Amino acid sequence: MQGPHRTSKHQQLVEAQRYHYAWRSFPLFVATFTAGAILELASAWQASTALQIAVWSGFGLACLLWALWILRDRHQSSQESSDRQSASAKEEKQLQALLLAVGSLVGLGWIGLFPASERHAVSFVLFHTGYLLISLLCLGSLKRLFLIATVPALLPIPAVLILYQEMIGLPLQAAMILIPAVMLGFQRRLEIMITELLELRFSQLDLLDDLQAQRDAAHQANLAKSSFLATASHDLRQPMHSLNLYLASTAAYPLSDDLRDMVKRMQQCAGYMNEMFDSLLDIARLDAQVIAPRIEAISLQSILLRLQSEFQTIADARAIELRFSAASSLAVLSDAGMLERILRNLISNALKYTRIGTVQVIAKQRGNRVRIAVIDSGPGIPRALRRRVFEEFARVREDGLAEGPRGFGLGLAIARRLADTLSIGLRLRSSAFRGSSFCIDLPTAPFAQLKLSLDKSQTTASLEGQLVLVVDDDLEVLTAMTLMLTLQGCRILAAGGFQEALQQCERMHNKPSLLVCDYALGHEKDGLQLIEHIREEFNHDIPAVLITGDTSAEHVALFARSGVEVLHKPVHPDTMIQAMRRALQEV
Repeated sequence: MQGPHRTSKHQQLVEAQRYHYAWRSFPLFVATFTAGAILELASAWQASTALQIAVWSGFGLACLLWALWILRDRHQSSQESSDRQSASAKEEKQLQALLLAVGSLVGLGWIGLFPASERHAVSFVLFHTGYLLISLLCLGSLKRLFLIATVPALLPIPAVLILYQEMIGLPLQAAMILIPAVMLGFQRRLEIMITELLELRFSQLDLLDDLQAQRDAAHQANLAKSSFLATASHDLRQPMHSLNLYLASTAAYPLSDDLRDMVKRMQQCAGYMNEMFDSLLDIARLDAQVIAPRIEAISLQSILLRLQSEFQTIADARAIELRFSAASSLAVLSDAGMLERILRNLISNALKYTRIGTVQVIAKQRGNRVRIAVIDSGPGIPRALRRRVFEEFARVREDGLAEGPRGFGLGLAIARRLADTLSIGLRLRSSAFRGSSFCIDLPTAPFAQLKLSLDKSQTTASLEGQLVLVVDDDLEVLTAMTLMLTLQGCRILAAGGFQEALQQCERMHNKPSLLVCDYALGHEKDGLQLIEHIREEFNHDIPAVLITGDTSAEHVALFARSGVEVLHKPVHPDTMIQAMRRALQEV
């Protein structure tokens, strides 16, 4: 590449782009030169001989026809390849030859058309200056093309200055020398500027490509992480589900105080694991966008009492004062499950990061809104980390440098996303060494709506004596569920797979009261298909509960569309019993 001496990985791209600019400007160059040549011929018509006019105009017409032929050929080639920017070697040589001819034509004008008076000389110098200017504008991006077009036009100037020095005044002589010199200087600056702009453009494109590649890599890593977590959590959910059921069944038997205390501690440990699995499930459901809020009137006191009962033991064990403050009459419009999940995550986070002091849950009515705040006396969150605490899998220690307390670091991320789903917002206020405050605002609910909602939420169906078909291909889970439900007074028919369940149905004289099916039934059909098959067999919409360990976004969306009550392993026994009662009550 001629012009500025530069080395760049984009050198070929820059060269091709500069040629592209020259080709795009070439029609303007031809049109402007043609107009200027006609004006110059008109100016020199009286002062030049007919032969001079004929030779010069004939040469100019030949150059014009040649230029039009090159432009037509270039246009046809461009139509064959719409994204074609660079020129072929043949086209470049043709362009250079034409520019050499045009430059020579202008140079011959100094000899053949240069007038014998100073007034006419000024006119020709203006034409020559205009030619240099249009060459600079159209061809200045490439020094090679600019010099080919202008050097032949400049070569006769020394001879003209010598031959006509008496006729040409000093100002005109200075103009004939300085104007070309200035144009050459401008061309160099213009070429450097265009080259740097093009290199900057291609560097930006490289950065965008690198950024896209990094985003793709991050996306693939996130997919791999999600796949690993889904697989790992599915494999761990099965034994955890069995453990929950066995612990609940054990607690139902008469035990000594020491054994009962041991079982209680085991249930607490299992509860920590259940909380982690629930967090992964929440993320999967949020990613699958299958969480649809069911807005209804909610008694805030009932939710806060449950949370106080759940966390009081944990707070007492850590010598943390846990205080709840809310009027018993407060009622809000929200999704009960999602609101309780938000508050549970906020309280759990506050207890994890508070070593000593208090955690307060305060609900106050402000006009037609109720503000709920979870306030702790922990170390606070530095301003630089306030965004990070809401990121998935972020666990920040008090010093902000390493991982914090145990867990997946999903609690606040889930709370924020659930709050966004409910359009209630989640605001954080924190000061170093003065604790943190998380607030949400909810609309109040009229008392009449609250009473109607409470009446609908009452679950009165009993499991005593109900005939329940339990289907699971995992023997441990099947045994644990059979034991737990038998202790609840259910009559159990157990099946280890799809075909065995159908055989059980064939031997029944009466239809089952309830179906409790696992989703994954080995290589056979799945639990949803089994539920549909049994309902068709008995020609009755038998209530059903589907249990699954699959938390992939695809399956979570499938379960949401099924219309069947779905529980995700590991299931707490109380949760399963409530789900079974709801299913029976809806009949």
